[in-house]
Amino acid sequence: MYSFRGVVVGTITAVVAVAAVATPASAAASPPAPYTALSIDGTPGSWWYQGARVYDQANGSTFTVTANASDELKFRADQGRDYWNFVLAPPPGASWTADTSYDLAMYPEATKAFIDVVHGGSTCYEAPGTLNVREATRDAETNALTGFAASFVISCYSSYSDLRGEIRWNSSVDFVGASTDVMSHNFGDRLVGSPAVTKTITVTSTGTAPTVFGTAGFSTATTAYAITEDTCSGTTRSSGETCTITVSASPTKLSGEWTFLQLPDNTAPGKRMVQLGINGLDPRTVGISPTVLGFMDQYIAETGAPRTVTVTGTGATPITYGTVTIAGTDPSSFVITADTCTGATLAKDQTCKVDVAPKPAGQGFKSATLQLPNNSLTTPQTVSLNLSGVVGAKGTYYPLAPSRIMDTRTGNGAPKAKLGPNGTINLQVTGRGGVPSEGVSAVVLNVTVTESTASSYLTVYPAGQSKPTASSLNFQKGWVRSNSVTVAVGAGGKVAINNFTGYTHVIVDVTGFYTSDNSLVYSGRGLGGQLQPVPPLRLFDSRSAWGKKLPGGYQLRAGVNYGAEANRRMRAVVLNITAVSPSANGFLTAWNGEWPAPDTSTVNYSAGSITSNLAIVPVRKCYDCEWGSEYPTFGVYSLKETHVIVDIVGFIDDGTLPDGLRFNPKAPTRIVDSRIGQGLPANLGHSATGTVTAPGPVLTEGTQALALNVTAVTPTANTFLKLWPNGIGGIDQPDVSNLNLNAGEIVANAAVTQIGPTNQFNVYNRLGTTGVVIDVVGTFWLYPGTASGPAARSNAGSTSRSPYTARDMPTPDVVRK
Repeated sequence: MYSFRGVVVGTITAVVAVAAVATPASAAASPPAPYTALSIDGTPGSWWYQGARVYDQANGSTFTVTANASDELKFRADQGRDYWNFVLAPPPGASWTADTSYDLAMYPEATKAFIDVVHGGSTCYEAPGTLNVREATRDAETNALTGFAASFVISCYSSYSDLRGEIRWNSSVDFVGASTDVMSHNFGDRLVGSPAVTKTITVTSTGTAPTVFGTAGFSTATTAYAITEDTCSGTTRSSGETCTITVSASPTKLSGEWTFLQLPDNTAPGKRMVQLGINGLDPRTVGISPTVLGFMDQYIAETGAPRTVTVTGTGATPITYGTVTIAGTDPSSFVITADTCTGATLAKDQTCKVDVAPKPAGQGFKSATLQLPNNSLTTPQTVSLNLSGVVGAKGTYYPLAPSRIMDTRTGNGAPKAKLGPNGTINLQVTGRGGVPSEGVSAVVLNVTVTESTASSYLTVYPAGQSKPTASSLNFQKGWVRSNSVTVAVGAGGKVAINNFTGYTHVIVDVTGFYTSDNSLVYSGRGLGGQLQPVPPLRLFDSRSAWGKKLPGGYQLRAGVNYGAEANRRMRAVVLNITAVSPSANGFLTAWNGEWPAPDTSTVNYSAGSITSNLAIVPVRKCYDCEWGSEYPTFGVYSLKETHVIVDIVGFIDDGTLPDGLRFNPKAPTRIVDSRIGQGLPANLGHSATGTVTAPGPVLTEGTQALALNVTAVTPTANTFLKLWPNGIGGIDQPDVSNLNLNAGEIVANAAVTQIGPTNQFNVYNRLGTTGVVIDVVGTFWLYPGTASGPAARSNAGSTSRSPYTARDMPTPDVVRK
């Protein structure tokens, strides 16, 4: 993309595909002096290339020109809906002087003239460039600028002289201009050796002064093109006069042959250029269908279903084939199962077939080519073969761009009404917001309540099942509060959302999903990601890093570094994000940081609060970040001014890093309620640490981490909770927080924590005494296909997982929306 001031302009289309800008064969002669006109000519390959154009009164153009006391000149030319707008100013304190050349700048500089150019709303960074002033007439009494003539060239910080032209206002200085009736011509597909075809190009003199033409030729040495007629070379053409050049073309080789017809002249660019193209075809031709066999994901060492390549003769000259083989990078990953092409001679409309089956020889992408040697000019003809050898996708995670799938305020996904006491909504989640219709075991949702009439809680659980003894989001009357909820998908691809009491609006955004089988391997989505837990680490805290808040309307942009291999394969980061002391009610949005931000929220906060939420945030390569594209990058946008804290507890890989964990969802299951002595003997006191043992029924084979919903209940002081594994070497109590709340509140937050060798994890309370409630919503288990050693056969956690460790982290920056 080219980025121009004020606009973003898409990639320039190849010039052979650009529509020609026609000029009449007999253009009207230019009006007499004094001249008010604009001549424009772009360079092929530049940001503006639409052929030479002239705007004057003869072709119905209108002009708006003003000059102020400091010689700033505003010049606008309109022709129908097309317009150009120029702003020119001499160096500060100077006046325009005739016969003077000025270097150009985008902003006023002591020794440079200023220029700003807009065409139809598009522009570019005009520098470097030059402006040659040829005339500057003034009022004898006021010294005001009354006439102006100049030529210019600007380069838009490219290697081209992108735009050249002439400006005239009440000027006696004439100018030279010329245009062609086409900018390019494609002669199309032609058989090698076939008779030549021709194209006549008309050239028109469009300036006020005569155009003097040199000798026409081609920009490259070519045998495919020839000039057969030429009334332009060596001639002089007055304004409105035309001449023609006829070019013949006949391909001399296969594929495309491209060149420029060049006609030198005395205009500012110095020549007319018309791009010419022709594509040579083999007289012995066939149709091959398909030309690419993409088998997508296939199980390693298993022969998959074969696919057929059909070869059909299409030319008048028969073609004969030799022995068909498979070659290339990974030929052993493919097998020819049937072949009627070897030794066949195909006349027009005759066919032969080759069947190829996938048989991956290893994990990852494998490619090869089916080669069909023959007696044509194109030998061997090839068909690309590719597959991805995988060991299955069940339990992998697919991050999504956040998408709103329910909002009771608008009727999106549910009736347009608040959810009432013990009311339940069965929300369709599969087939919406990027979630597939099938093959989904669980979804990751960001659930928000607003306008609640009473203190209550939501329970989110699989539709069609009994409501469990669990809570997903606790809130007080009038709160706007969010929580990340991972929930198994129930009957019909739905999840149930139940409100305990009162009335409240409910908003649901989907941010990702886990797979239930291998069906998505063949859907085009590829292999999902695995969880790579890391020692909990505080990535950023604006209070200590900046000593000031993240301004409203800005994005905190941060990169992470867990080593080159992990960085390269990272898809998302698992973060706990906290807003501290916001200046007003608002929200945080976490995403990959690429504008525009999604129309969703991650953390909803109120003025003066401390509010946290867990989020699995997609990352991207950042090509405009100071730390470069090697570090996975994410962004956190805030609507209002607030301190921001970001802790990391893991990341999602691409499914191939060693020792990744996959997910097994569960209906929410309560394992801790300190108020009744379940899981912890009593409520946690000041600076107290409790150890929780995950009960056997919630664990699966190879479980090494748990997906939890953690609730702190009515603490006696403002406090925070933190979780970390018990008994894993190298992971001590981290300097992070999982849940922040004020005295007397009931607040829930999602959490992910590893468990140690005895299936234990720790819970720490900072201040006061608080009740602790913990529900398990799923387990993460070591997948044998990527395990670095024998996969665990028990349900015990690891003592020596050797997680990825943080390297030097790039310093976060701030980006305005």
